[in-house]
Amino acid sequence: FFIKMAIARTILHTALSLCALGLCAGFSIAPTYLSSLNSNLPLRTCQIHRHAFQHPSMTTTLPTSGSQPGVYRPIIQYKTIEVETVQGISIWDITPQLKTILAESGAENGFVNVISRHTTTALMINEYESRLVDDIRQFLLKLAPPNQPYLHNDLHLRPQSEEDKRRVVTNGWDVTDPAALQAWRAQEPFNAHSHLLSMLLGSSESIPVAGGKMAIGQWQSVMLVDLDGPRRRSVGVQVVGL
Repeated sequence: FFIKMAIARTILHTALSLCALGLCAGFSIAPTYLSSLNSNLPLRTCQIHRHAFQHPSMTTTLPTSGSQPGVYRPIIQYKTIEVETVQGISIWDITPQLKTILAESGAENGFVNVISRHTTTALMINEYESRLVDDIRQFLLKLAPPNQPYLHNDLHLRPQSEEDKRRVVTNGWDVTDPAALQAWRAQEPFNAHSHLLSMLLGSSESIPVAGGKMAIGQWQSVMLVDLDGPRRRSVGVQVVGL
C-alpha cells in the first residue's frame, strides 16, 4: 500500500509540474484522486495543444479571453544571432540581442537556451569589461598555444579514417578524387587549439527568465567567444516560457 502511495504521489507531482508550464499531454486529475492522496496541491486540468509545436520558430501565446479557462499555451520561439568576427580570438557581448529576442517573444517566465553553432566558438557568462576581455584572450592563448604541434593540424594525413572521409564527403568535398582532396586540405585551417578551447569553455548556456527579463547578475553578460576568426558566426536562441 505504501509503495503504491509513493508512486502515486510521484506521478501526481510530475503531472502538476508539467502543468505549470502547460506541457501536460491531454489528461486531467480528478478531485477524488487528489483527496484520496490527502494532497494540498492545487487542482488543475492540463491539456496540450499539439499545433503549438509544429515548427521550432513558431511562437504561441497565452490564451485570449475567448480561450478555454485554465489552459495555457507555452511560448516557443527560435531565432539566430549573426556576428561578423575579427582575426584571432575575439569576444562579443550578445546580451542586448538576447534581450530583444526575449522581449519580442512576450515570455514572462521560463528560460532562454543559447547555443553556439560552430566547433571553434563558445559561449560564456561573465563581466564584459575591455581590460578583462584582453585578459581572457591572453589566458586562453596560454591554455592552448596556436603554435604547438597538434595532430588535427597534420592536414596531409587527413582525413584519416573511413568515418572521417564520410563526414568530409557529406559536407560537400569528394575526397575520393585527388584534386578535390588537395582542394579540401588547402582550405582547412590550422585550428586544433580553437577546438580544444571551445571544448573547455562550452557551447551552450541556459538562462532563467522571470518577470519578462533574463535573471542574470548585475555585472553578468552573455558572450560569444570566437576562437578562430575572422568568420561569420551564428548563435541559436530558443525562448521557452509563458
